[in-house]
Formats: sequence, structure tokens, C-alpha cells
Amino acid sequence: MPDREKISRYAKATAKAGKGGELADLLLEAAEVNRASEGCLQYEVHQSVFDPDTIWVTEAWVDQDAVKASLEDEENKTLIDRARPLIEDMEVIELLPLGGIEARLDDPRAATPKPGYKLVNVAEVNDGAKDHGLGEIQEARFAIGDLEASQVGVAWFRMHPNQRQPFGHVHDRAEEVYFVVSGSGRVKLDDDIVELREGDLIRVAPEIIRCFEAGPDGMVYYAAGQHMSGDGDVKPGWWSD
Repeated sequence: MPDREKISRYAKATAKAGKGGELADLLLEAAEVNRASEGCLQYEVHQSVFDPDTIWVTEAWVDQDAVKASLEDEENKTLIDRARPLIEDMEVIELLPLGGIEARLDDPRAATPKPGYKLVNVAEVNDGAKDHGLGEIQEARFAIGDLEASQVGVAWFRMHPNQRQPFGHVHDRAEEVYFVVSGSGRVKLDDDIVELREGDLIRVAPEIIRCFEAGPDGMVYYAAGQHMSGDGDVKPGWWSD
């Protein structure tokens, strides 16, 4: 199979009598776990109109490796273990998309915002940098899941003094705006290096590779932009001079 070949998956789960709602809730938890994965393009849970114990999951992934990574994720493995006792029968079909009219998944307007509001303190959001062994360089808290947002992505960063991110990153479609809350530093944008100070706002187009570096007092900033699953790529060691 060629690298990066998109995969569609359709799963039909028949729950034990009266357990359809409980099973659906677990699968919706899995959807939130997979929301954080750049390899997951779609993960929708459906319940049969005619039989509440029949649950369907519609998935789309950037490639087979992304599917494998999801199944090996510890949170997903825990959810699978919790779901197994509820399932009477399970059928999974994997397909290679050939064309036609695709779901408008890359249009943030296609996602329906959750009603009401959600208040979250940034200290309550998981520090992804620590999870990936980058705690000496920065804190990185991605709040989209905690906020239950569907159209906008928000991330908060605290970079420690004189530290530089060990990677650049770039997007395919999503424009981002960065706001420096405190401290100072620099950002490399393709071949340009821009000085940053408290109160600065900077807009970055999708195709520009960006990487941040903190000054002697460290730097706190946040990023906001359109949320598009699977949009973006990391460039390890990109700003190395």
C-alpha cells in the first residue's frame, strides 16, 4: 500500500440488550481522544433509528499508520477494554476512497458548535510538552477538547528562558494568530526572524514554517485559528543555526 493513502473505516457494533446508549457514550469518549490526533480526519458515532442497540462509527484517517497509532494509544486501549463487555457482535470494514463528493470536513463551518459555553482555566488543561519529554523547553496546553470547541483551535504556551522549540511546524489550510502575553523572544518564519515582545500579535499564513524561541525572561503566548483535523506537519530540527 502506498505511503499516506487515506483510509475510511466503517464499524457496526451490536450492543448487548439495553447497552446501546452506554456503548455509544464510550465511543463518543473515543472520538474526543482521537480529536487530538492529527491522523484522524473523521470519527462520528451514530445510533440506528430502528434499533438503539446498533451503533455505527464512521472514520477517516490519513493513512494506515494513523489507524495503528490510534489502536495502540493507551486511552483508546482502555476504552476498548471497557467497551468489550457491552458488545454482542462487531463488524469493521476498511476502504480506500476513490472519489465522489466528500464530506466537507476541511470546512470549519461544517462543524456544528456545541450550544452554550464552557469555561476552562489553562492550568487545568493537560501539558502536552511534558507528555512528549519537552518539559525543560516549554509548557504546551491545547484546549480545544477541554473547551468542547469544534471550529476554533486554541493553544497556550509557556517557553522557559532562552529555550527554542526543537521543531518547526506548518499547516495546509489553517491561518493562525499568535499573541504574546508576557516576556519576549523571537519567531522564525521561513527565512525571516521576527522579534517579539509583550502585547504583540502576529498573523501567520498556513504555508509558512514557524518556530519560536524565548528570550532571557521566557515567553508566554497563545495561538488561535481554524480547527481542521489532520491539517499540519512538524519539521524536527528545522531552526538549528
